[in-house]
Amino acid sequence: MNLTNRLIWFLQISDLHLSVFHDWERVTELKEFCELTLDTIKPSAVLASGDLTDAKKKDGIGSTQYEGEWLAYHNVLTSGKVSEKTKWLDIRGNHDSFDVNNLESPKNFYRKYSEQGQSHPRSYKYKVTNHAGMSLNMIAVDACLDPGPKRPFNFIGNLDEPEILQLQSLANNTKDPIVWFGHYPTSCIFTSGSKTVRSIIGENPMSAVYLCGHLHTLGGLVPQMYTMQNEGFAELELADWKDGRAFRLIAFDQGSFSFIDVHHGQWPIILVTNPKIPWLTIRNMETEEDRKANIKYIRILAFSVDPIKHVLVQIDKEYEWRNCSHVEGSPLYIIEWNYNAYSSGLHTLTVRVEDIQGRKHEINHPFSLDNSTPGLKLFSQWPLNVYFPDVLLMMFVIASLANLLPLIVYRFVSKCTKYRINYNAKLSLIKRYSRKMILLSSVNRIFYTLLLFYIYLCIGPWAVGELVTDLIGWVFPWGIYVKGKLIKDSFIYAYGFGQILTFQLPLNCILSHRLDKRMQSLPNTQYTFVTSPYIYVDMIFFFLIIWQIVCCLWFFGAYGWIATIFGPLKTWSIFIALWLWNETRRITINEIRYATGVMEKLNTN
Repeated sequence: MNLTNRLIWFLQISDLHLSVFHDWERVTELKEFCELTLDTIKPSAVLASGDLTDAKKKDGIGSTQYEGEWLAYHNVLTSGKVSEKTKWLDIRGNHDSFDVNNLESPKNFYRKYSEQGQSHPRSYKYKVTNHAGMSLNMIAVDACLDPGPKRPFNFIGNLDEPEILQLQSLANNTKDPIVWFGHYPTSCIFTSGSKTVRSIIGENPMSAVYLCGHLHTLGGLVPQMYTMQNEGFAELELADWKDGRAFRLIAFDQGSFSFIDVHHGQWPIILVTNPKIPWLTIRNMETEEDRKANIKYIRILAFSVDPIKHVLVQIDKEYEWRNCSHVEGSPLYIIEWNYNAYSSGLHTLTVRVEDIQGRKHEINHPFSLDNSTPGLKLFSQWPLNVYFPDVLLMMFVIASLANLLPLIVYRFVSKCTKYRINYNAKLSLIKRYSRKMILLSSVNRIFYTLLLFYIYLCIGPWAVGELVTDLIGWVFPWGIYVKGKLIKDSFIYAYGFGQILTFQLPLNCILSHRLDKRMQSLPNTQYTFVTSPYIYVDMIFFFLIIWQIVCCLWFFGAYGWIATIFGPLKTWSIFIALWLWNETRRITINEIRYATGVMEKLNTN
């Protein structure tokens, strides 16, 4: 039996973010990866899953495509002679589509400088075959927006009906395992119609795994982002090259799928292909011959820049280290083992590798042979298991209701009941809040201004401006209209949620608190700046306005002066807030009492 006939290994790299302004080492170390790492590992393919370039201006706010970044990417691949060593399969990410009018745009440098762009402007399939004829299908999923707006309204991917049909066509009529890869996690891809990208992948019985990037481990909060989707395939997000210099080694060996994430410059690299990773329960692709081989041997792939001196293994730290045998002409190391001795429960295989220059690396590989599966940590799964378009919509709806409903409810309470305002010092927090909201919702000019503006923010448009160079677009909560086309990016909901949470809700609290203090002040009393009962709330209001001005400047950097001027969500909010604050400053106690119906002396009992 040939021990490598059913073995294929390949690499994934993601979120390169090559920039002409920041951290040129991303380029120089990528060159090292394309030369030293590829020469050492000799992968069948390299999957470059998007955000190949940074496409951000020097200030980090504005965004557009820079040809210099794409030239750097192209030159690294050319000087590294990657096309002679392996098959480099690249795909676009959202940064690669910032400010790109369409696929034929001169700014779509992916078509000109990437390895696959000229032949495959969007999704495509490539078959990888080893020396013995074993094959894998690699299907690249391009979910970039078309046209591609400038950031930030370009975060959630989108697959329309034609693209869905294209993906289904690529996956049809194959008997080989399918490795799907793309930039966006399935949780960040909006699809029109009833099918989600997960159902598209899951409905094909040969789908094994979906490989992605994009989330950058959520800033290091989730360094290992892996899950098994209910549809029967694994989904693995890879940490970025940008800051983490990470890449992934993946193998299909004897019907088993395995992987390990590696930091650039780490040698030796170790990947255990048998026994399997216990939670990685993808569809069974083992043949009877595979099962017999897996029962007989522990199988390990080991790589280093210098020849490997030895590969040692130990199970459950029960015995002395045992030396593995090298399978000539491959990176595979094997050792016979007593499969039946570990037939129940969880166990740990420890592997230690050393090369002739003394470089050492050791890993612990948990395994089980009876489906005793250690659960993945919930925190490592949720970013891939949720569906962000629905989550962000729900967040926006909840924030909008939290903004609007108290105004409407307390207006009803004020006008339709005999609510008696009480200033007893022992009142509960809820009653104090109710008192303040009664005051806020009772003064007509304040209430109707807030109500109409908050309703408008739920409807839009939030801004009108040059969202793509030379193209005027309209930003609504549910999407962007540009070139007569609706572009769905659910990140807009997150933007609205942030606006409500950091400005609109605090504004309500500030205005209501100021009215409350106004009601408690004595008529005709003169206050100095220091003794003013409004000093603290006015300082908070001042910082709130400063924050909103900063947001406007950021919006100006992203979309220019037209979107800033015609931007009700940000710019107009400042002027409305200032007018409302001034009204609470000018209003008299008698006006408030008349508005609330409190013409008699306040109840202080």
